[in-house]
Amino acid sequence: MGVDHKGLAAIKPNRDALAYEPEGETLPEVPISVLQRAFERLNQKERDVALSQRLVPVAWLPHITLYADGNDQPEPEQFPLRYNVIARIAPGTFVAAVQKWWGPQLTKRACSDLKQRLPDFSSHRRFSTGQQFLLMGLILLVAMFWPLISISGFMNVGGLILTGLFASMIWLRLLAMSEKASAHSAEPEMDDEALPVYSILVPLFRETAVLPQLIGALQRLNYPAEKLDIKLILEQTDTVMRRKIASLHLPATMEVIVVPASFPQTKPKALNYALPFARGQLLTIYDAEDIPEPMQLRMAAKAFARLPPRVACLQAELTFYNPNENWLTRQFTLEYATLFRLVMPALAKNHLPLPLGGTSNHFRVDVLRKVGGWDPYNVTEDADLGIRLARFGFYTQSFDSCTYEEANTELRNWLNQRARWMKGFLQSWLVHMRNPLVLFQQVGPAGFFVVQAMLIGVVLSATFYPLFAALTTLFLWKAFLSLPEPGLLDVMVEGIYLGFFVVGSGIMMLSGMIAMKRKRYHGWWGTLLTMPIYWLLASVAGWMALWQFIHAPFHWNKTRHGLSRFQAKQRP
Repeated sequence: MGVDHKGLAAIKPNRDALAYEPEGETLPEVPISVLQRAFERLNQKERDVALSQRLVPVAWLPHITLYADGNDQPEPEQFPLRYNVIARIAPGTFVAAVQKWWGPQLTKRACSDLKQRLPDFSSHRRFSTGQQFLLMGLILLVAMFWPLISISGFMNVGGLILTGLFASMIWLRLLAMSEKASAHSAEPEMDDEALPVYSILVPLFRETAVLPQLIGALQRLNYPAEKLDIKLILEQTDTVMRRKIASLHLPATMEVIVVPASFPQTKPKALNYALPFARGQLLTIYDAEDIPEPMQLRMAAKAFARLPPRVACLQAELTFYNPNENWLTRQFTLEYATLFRLVMPALAKNHLPLPLGGTSNHFRVDVLRKVGGWDPYNVTEDADLGIRLARFGFYTQSFDSCTYEEANTELRNWLNQRARWMKGFLQSWLVHMRNPLVLFQQVGPAGFFVVQAMLIGVVLSATFYPLFAALTTLFLWKAFLSLPEPGLLDVMVEGIYLGFFVVGSGIMMLSGMIAMKRKRYHGWWGTLLTMPIYWLLASVAGWMALWQFIHAPFHWNKTRHGLSRFQAKQRP
């Protein structure tokens, strides 16, 4: 590329660009016409650099490239490159210009990058070709032999398969309970100068009710302002949210990214769209209702500095600021305490695949980009990404910091959210089971078992829980009436059903009790004893998920926030 003479003439630098020193220098503002011509000339690699570093080439001399700078505050590590800066881009102009001229390409990339680069890891197809043949073969086999199979025989075979999945859930709980709670060691302090730039992606869709709480929580983060890179990600179609954000006086650390309307309209697509704009070496995600502990970013940065590069992700604990609002919030709190205080730490300690929570997962940005970002067609992109990291040979660790969320207070809202989660677990399981042998080789026997338990095991054990409960009741009733059994096989199968259901339910309750003890929640005996009712509700969500997987696989059930009466009162 040669010299853009028009661009240089329009900029008119007041001193030799190579002699430019960043401190105290006032630079001319680059005209929008020059910026447009520069954008049109960049290839994909140059675009990526321009997006992440906010340095746009505007003129080319032999062996020298001259840049316009869109950063509000320069980072020290950029100074060598910034010696060739001859102009500045006005605040807000950079993102607006990018979205105007590169918006369609960025949207296409957000939707299609994973399925083009790593098609076997994308859920844009519900079933692979091999899975389709297998499913049709099973249907044909059952149809052919249906007249020869008794109802009891069919139920026995199906029940034993489901029992195996339920057994995997029991094994996970036993593993989690056998691990002692880790002693929380203080990380060595890091000077502000040593801290990396930290990007925070905050996807927002119809969240005006909790916006003041969110902005306040982000402003309370204890991290150098010049190293904070917060992206508020809005949907183009969400005009109410866009007007609300526009009416606020946002701090310099926050920037608005508007995602053009396109299919699918999902949180992971929005995250993919915003990822190229991220300037940080580390990155985390917060949801609209999140209140992270103020020191969380510092703690994560210090942990990453100590841990080996193979640790690509740190998962903070998710908990609730309205745990005791009603019976549903108590059950939700109990479930999350078991997951984040017992199960996830145990998986992390044993280097097993760890399905991530939807928020407060902290990443090394270079690894995140290497593995393809998020799957825009998966409605539980977090769980899917956690498994994908493990398949690429990376580890996830949990660390001692909490993010407070709003526990669902309304049943319908909870059912919609839970149905989306289970639909996403099913999507993720089908993606990662497209080649079971490859998955087995990549994550090992224990990791393979965890994938079955945490994905399809969760879906089917919840969906068919009423069947287990009904069969257990039937067996107990028959035993009480001393009715004769038709055969030894039926006796054995019924014994397996009964044993796994009773023992498994007891272990699930026991793990909840241990989790509550670690959370220092006392007197929740009513909540523990009524867990089976909560499991029945999860079964309703499971059937909703199966139906939605058939007729609306990529639909994102929107969870409403700001419903708690404690939303504006309780703070961590």
